[in-house]
Amino acid sequence: MKKFIKQIKSLKKIDKKSITGKKFLIKKDKNIEIYYAPFDYINSKAKIMIVGITPGLQQMFQSYEVINKGGSIKKVKDLSSFKGSMRTGLIKYLDELKINKILKIKSSESLFDKDNKYLHTTSLVKYPVFDKGKNYSGTNIQKKEILMKFIEQNFLKELKQLKKTIIVPLGNTVSSTIEYLDDKYSLNLPCFLKGFPHPSGANARKNIQFRKNKRKMKLLLRNK
Repeated sequence: MKKFIKQIKSLKKIDKKSITGKKFLIKKDKNIEIYYAPFDYINSKAKIMIVGITPGLQQMFQSYEVINKGGSIKKVKDLSSFKGSMRTGLIKYLDELKINKILKIKSSESLFDKDNKYLHTTSLVKYPVFDKGKNYSGTNIQKKEILMKFIEQNFLKELKQLKKTIIVPLGNTVSSTIEYLDDKYSLNLPCFLKGFPHPSGANARKNIQFRKNKRKMKLLLRNK
């Protein structure tokens, strides 16, 4: 990691060509490429962990700019956590589940600001993944050996470290992958909110999915 941070700091220009060059390429298999980006910070004191699929190119740009200007990997995480309408939808669902009450905060909105000490944001693959040069969407992730190997070598450690937190998977792909890891490694995750929808505006069924799984999720949260 230190080698990559040093290289990012020395970049004179941050563009797609410079950040997706060979020196930042970690793994490649056919059309799938994994590039380094400084998303290594783990909030070990978190009470809630929100999990996406993988950072995209835009988040990668932003993370490189933070480090290039002398910022920390913690600042990268603080700045890159779910922007715009997606964050609005996420906050709405978390508050409907009364997670703000469990954490003794006014609204889950403050998890992205003054109460971020309670939050850990991460992804199944913590570094950006590209499929044929475009952001990888998560399609057939469990059939992609390169990605599952990376997940079991990296994300699994985070999951074990933070297994007692409230685990919020963003969408079915994340949900089913965590469920697979839970079963395979007998993690017995006590508060894994299986079935939580992806709050993206592009997900037309998100409210239907949330209502369908709301009661089950609230039952899991009772012991928190």
